[in-house]
Amino acid sequence: MLSRNRLVRAALLLGLAALVAAACNTAAANRTNGLANTNWMLSTMAGNPMASGTNITLGFGLAQASGFGGCNQYSTTYQTDGSRGLTFGTIAATRMACPAPQVALETTYYASLAQVVRFVMAGGNLTLLDRSNSAVLTFAPAAPGTIEGPWLVTAVNNGSGGVVSTPAGVSAAISFFANGTVEGFGGCNNFSGSFTLKGDSITFGPLMGTMMACPDPAGTFEQQFMAALGASTKWAVSNGKLTLSNDSGAQQVAADSAIK
Repeated sequence: MLSRNRLVRAALLLGLAALVAAACNTAAANRTNGLANTNWMLSTMAGNPMASGTNITLGFGLAQASGFGGCNQYSTTYQTDGSRGLTFGTIAATRMACPAPQVALETTYYASLAQVVRFVMAGGNLTLLDRSNSAVLTFAPAAPGTIEGPWLVTAVNNGSGGVVSTPAGVSAAISFFANGTVEGFGGCNNFSGSFTLKGDSITFGPLMGTMMACPDPAGTFEQQFMAALGASTKWAVSNGKLTLSNDSGAQQVAADSAIK
């Protein structure tokens, strides 16, 4: 008969496995419907156009969404059904003091996100709808002016003094969020973690990922990609292209903006 400790340990392992499987399923569903690795600027709320300079944004990673709410930076989880269903989790935000109109606008925006159950992407825009199928929020594409936003990896340092292009049939992506988190897909596994910027310097925190084994070329490319991220200390963005390099200037990662 199994001891009580072994039974408890087995139950914990089963619970952990279920959580990991659920997270992987969520990321997989989010990646198939076009939302993951996109960045948006709010254009209307409840049919009312946003005033110039409002700059409310919404960016989607593989499992998290984040942006600027009009006063504060915010982040939340999101979940789709692999089709057009969409719901957001609890919002976490900074606590900046802002004028009353900005605070009221942000509060209304957060409340609108909570009403969302469905989305439509058409004409290059994103529309979020409530249970009555009414549009509560509409967004236009937002091109990243900084490192923040979604990027499609085009090349990585191979660790042997050369830079290699992403192999045919392999895709890799990385998204940087205003709250200092980063998410991505390495070609085989999803990963997430943190990053810190100081001028043109970048430091990645521990990056945690799923642990699926994949055949080459995806498996080898992912190893090179993750090693290149770890070696990156500088960043630069120009004309919709991101370059990560090390202290000596050697290119580690090249990526194109996912927003066209």
